[in-house]
Amino acid sequence: MSQKIIFCFLFLLLSHPLFSRDFRFNQEEGMEYRIVSEVNESVWMDKNLLGQSEILNRIGVRVLSSDSEGALLEVSYGISEKSLDTGLYIYTWEDVKEFYRTHRGLYGQIPVNQYLPSVRNVPTWPAEDLQPGTSWSAMAVEVHDLKPFFHVDYRLHIPFRVFYTYAGVQEYEGRTVDVIQINYHFMQSIDTASFPPGSLPGRGYDIPSGVQGDFKQTYLWDPEAGIPAAVEDEFLISYSMASGRSYTFKGKASGKVIEADQWVKEEVLEQLEEAVKDIEDVSVTLSEEGVVLTLEDIHFVPDSSRFLPGEEQKLLRLKEILLQFPAHDLMITGHTARVGTSPDEGQLLSEERAGAVASFFLKEGVRDASAMIIKGMGATRPVGDNSTEEGRKLNRRVEITILDN
Repeated sequence: MSQKIIFCFLFLLLSHPLFSRDFRFNQEEGMEYRIVSEVNESVWMDKNLLGQSEILNRIGVRVLSSDSEGALLEVSYGISEKSLDTGLYIYTWEDVKEFYRTHRGLYGQIPVNQYLPSVRNVPTWPAEDLQPGTSWSAMAVEVHDLKPFFHVDYRLHIPFRVFYTYAGVQEYEGRTVDVIQINYHFMQSIDTASFPPGSLPGRGYDIPSGVQGDFKQTYLWDPEAGIPAAVEDEFLISYSMASGRSYTFKGKASGKVIEADQWVKEEVLEQLEEAVKDIEDVSVTLSEEGVVLTLEDIHFVPDSSRFLPGEEQKLLRLKEILLQFPAHDLMITGHTARVGTSPDEGQLLSEERAGAVASFFLKEGVRDASAMIIKGMGATRPVGDNSTEEGRKLNRRVEITILDN
């Protein structure tokens, strides 16, 4: 009962007209956190459903330097798509960008042909303190890369006005957060005659003539940390085409912010070396991404992703090790030995074998699907000589990276 009274008192206090908050991003040099979001999206042509997908976005933020006005950020973007067969997220692509952002949320100058970040200046905080119920607006921009879907080599910049409301506070994962409602709409015609030479595809391709979009977001702000806590999105973007057709992308996204814990990779390396010393064909190394457990010469049925007898016992021992680092996501990478002339051969098999390891860990409760990324490298990264059997054994491996979040 006393906890309910305290919560009600806190809610009344923070909802009182005298309560106000100064919103600004905490961007201290060396600060790190990541944003993990799952997106459910459907794509329509006119009224016909073309496809649906589930996408995992991992955005890592590191503050490289900071001054009184803002900070230089290094932001890594990683995209994975869920496999309909396994329910696991398969690595798609990644990129790293640097840009300046003021403590109020305005972005510095970014090359006009750069696609990321695709949404800029959202949110933008006003200079004055805000009380619950306060509304404001500010300009922002989306950047759409038209090449992947429309075969148009152009980054379309779409300006719009964003409307914000400070809705109050709520409890989220044991702490009090601010609730910001964010809405915007845009509509823009596309003048392809002004595009640079060579940006349009050849004959036979339909090209966009206009775009409109609607966006609604509930943005949870952690006032103590000075960074977002979580976001919930609904979006709809529709392109009208020169042919009269339309393509519509709509969906929902749910994401949360996870602050990086301050582990020392060298200490973790020593800890893991001791833990695996009695496990056959398992080694530990450091990488830029984290600490890597390598299953050397992991045994599968030839040309398949089915484990040979005994391999699952090895994974059960690794399970206990991985459970010691629950806050760190896993990247599971498969490799094969080259038996032909192409270094790209075996890519699918390596992906399937990495997926078999991830599926085992999913079944055993080591991680949720959203905390594991699957990559298949085929024979592109050998560590041994493919002309010898010993070298090929080294190349047939699965790497489990405990990510430095």
